Amino acid sequence: MSFGVALAASVAPACAVERVEIPIVSASPQTDVISSVVRLHVPMLPGAAPHPEACDWIAYERFRSGAGPTDATQSDAVAVLIPGILEGATAFDPLARNAVREAARRGRHIEIWAIDRRANCLEDHTGTDAAEATGDASAAIDYYFRGTSIDGKTFAGFRQNDRVLADIGIAQTMHDYHAVLTTELPSQPWREQHVICGGHSLGGPLTEIYASWDFDGKRSTTDDAGYRQCAGFIGFDTMLNAGTVDAKRTASKDLLGAVAGGLLGAATKATTDAIKAGRVPRHVDLLGIAPDTMTLLELVGVRAFQDPDVEATAVVQDVPKTASVEAFFHLAGSADLRGFVASKASLRDLRYSNMALLGQIMDDNGAALGLVRSSFGYFDGVPLRRNKLPEQAWLIPGLGTLVSPDRLMLPAYLGKAKQPLARWRNYDALGSGDTQLGKGVTAPNLEVTDASEFARILHEGPLSLTENWFPIRMMADLALLAAGDRTASLAGSKHGSKMTSKPRIAVIAGDGIMVGNGKAVDPRVVAEGYQHLDVVTAAEQQNDGRPEISSQTLANFIDQAVAR
Repeated sequence: MSFGVALAASVAPACAVERVEIPIVSASPQTDVISSVVRLHVPMLPGAAPHPEACDWIAYERFRSGAGPTDATQSDAVAVLIPGILEGATAFDPLARNAVREAARRGRHIEIWAIDRRANCLEDHTGTDAAEATGDASAAIDYYFRGTSIDGKTFAGFRQNDRVLADIGIAQTMHDYHAVLTTELPSQPWREQHVICGGHSLGGPLTEIYASWDFDGKRSTTDDAGYRQCAGFIGFDTMLNAGTVDAKRTASKDLLGAVAGGLLGAATKATTDAIKAGRVPRHVDLLGIAPDTMTLLELVGVRAFQDPDVEATAVVQDVPKTASVEAFFHLAGSADLRGFVASKASLRDLRYSNMALLGQIMDDNGAALGLVRSSFGYFDGVPLRRNKLPEQAWLIPGLGTLVSPDRLMLPAYLGKAKQPLARWRNYDALGSGDTQLGKGVTAPNLEVTDASEFARILHEGPLSLTENWFPIRMMADLALLAAGDRTASLAGSKHGSKMTSKPRIAVIAGDGIMVGNGKAVDPRVVAEGYQHLDVVTAAEQQNDGRPEISSQTLANFIDQAVAR
């Protein structure tokens, strides 16, 4: 990853937290916004299993104006955002840069801090760093998949089921969020007047839980409570006030509700025990969504950014066959349910440029998985066929919740000897009128994210867009909270829906996963044409001349919630 020397590294006396800040040498064209990674030495909570030393550090990516103050407490506001499932801190890069610039145009200096969850301590970027430095993905693939070394280091392997993941649940995540705020911004009154708390996707419920959390064990004192650290709350394609932390709303008092809540709680506690004991996987590994495919995505980002039009041989044909890679390539390359169930269809059958491969995996006209979609262009140079798998997947229990219906395309398979190379057009290069690329499937006003910038944030910096080892413990804890459990590690959730005492706003993707949710009660702004990831990745310049709505909403919300 590209980064410079440490800005600051200190070991202060007494109980001060060791802090290291590393500036990122970014390829972003928005050079007036400075980015860096801040690491804080905050050991895991007492009782955590033995773990790598790296797991006693937490990190966030810091974005600020080059013309603004270097001391965050001298800024007008700080927005602290937490990512969604399988998502790392750099997902917020475009939103952060756009919002910092928009606030500067209004005469305000703000900072955006993107939290990187602690489980990312298990990631090894040695191979992707090498690919970024040399432009050659082959050495990285050999490092991750064939056991070769780089600079004397050998990869520990993808199938590690590290015990530490069993301890990274809601409680650890809440304490990490709180540690960033209280360490970096020591004054509680300042935080309550100047900090905006929020998140994307799963980051919305996590923000709601943070607002409910009590950090001194005394419900009668509230200066330490999560909601007292924030001037307001913002969510991106998520629900902030979902009722997750309100026992009156989530655990009905009638007999049926009590029985259902009790059964859910008992089943989830059993799952938690199984996670701790290692009887079930401690991290997500499903339908090819696994640490090795997450790492492969980062390599796709490196190549798509550096050589978008070169054929993606290394990351399609040369990567060894692992169970997860083959499952993912099969899912992404199947054009219908019959092909998914009865054939061996795979992305290996097709030819892609590096950027077209990224589009097939993560663009809204290519990606089968709704949670990873962004709108950054369209295929070019190859005949296409409709991908009907997402709309048919609902026939298989469980699969339909992951594979979301939409108008998706795959390159037509013409045979190994005749297969043309699929290329990619950026979001602002589709043309118009009768010759518009993708006419009838997409349109310029539905394409909102810059493809090159999307590829950049997949790999740039010491952190990344992906979260390779997402802990199952997190989801088990969420289910327990939903069942009304406030015992053991969840006892910190004491303050209910106090979030509603502060301003809040949600930016909902018009084509995302939340727009049709009738239970959402947050004040909202709908970003028409945006997909689930677009709310944090959309480009500053939109095709129809409109301002980028997520960053505009964040800047507007800061104007509302933070006094001048």
